[in-house]
Amino acid sequence: MTAAPPARGELAATESALATRPALEARLAPAGRRAVLLDVDFTLLCPDEQFSAEGYRAAGARFGLRLDPRRWHEAESCAARAVEARRAGRGNVHDDGVYEVIAEAIVTAMGGDDPDRVASCAATIVDAWGRCASFSLYHDVRPCLTRLRAAGLGIGLISNTNRDLGGVLDAFELRGLVDGAVTSAQVGLFKPAPEIFAAALACIGAAAGETVMVGDSYHDDVEGALAAGLSAVLLDRAGGRPLAVPGTREAPCIGSLDELPGLLGLPSQTGSA
Repeated sequence: MTAAPPARGELAATESALATRPALEARLAPAGRRAVLLDVDFTLLCPDEQFSAEGYRAAGARFGLRLDPRRWHEAESCAARAVEARRAGRGNVHDDGVYEVIAEAIVTAMGGDDPDRVASCAATIVDAWGRCASFSLYHDVRPCLTRLRAAGLGIGLISNTNRDLGGVLDAFELRGLVDGAVTSAQVGLFKPAPEIFAAALACIGAAAGETVMVGDSYHDDVEGALAAGLSAVLLDRAGGRPLAVPGTREAPCIGSLDELPGLLGLPSQTGSA
């Protein structure tokens, strides 16, 4: 997903994608898959409570804004529309300003009515978003990466962010489990641009046809990866699947990274002990 204060509302899997899961699993079998790329925010890293409705309310209060948590879902939709409009004019070019756009849209939609205070509040939220201390590792991340590594798969990270992923690897002690990481800030382009996928593949020495992309954004992660020649898996931690979305491309959908090794045909933990 976009690496910014959360503007969720992403599409989950399609009915057809789930219906064809066995065939897709066969295409993801280890004989043809030698590497996995993973998104970072909302895939590996869980934002803390300051990026929730209550967190925004508390941040607003520090700037004299009365923000209404009951408007959270409306605010997320407003932020998604703001990002869509900004991208329509800029394409996939990496854009640091999009983070402020998201935060300001949420603060405003929740009731922020003073432009200067809204901007100051949003800047504080964006600053926090850039710090590793504002995140925790989902419980299923380390076990999944450990199983992928034990199976000999290459592992890379790819994220729409200006955050230093080297710092992320150090902060969460993942360097021994990850071969390389690429950000949109480094490449100059956001996912779903094919160039960022090519850069990530080069970083870990893998070919598109032998690599699976895993992420929580259907548009950025799944469609972007498929267009770049990779296979893809949608991670739907919120459990909102399935939604019928005509015209979308096939990709299996999982609710946890615990499901990924099995989807790739790797031995069970018991069988590999």
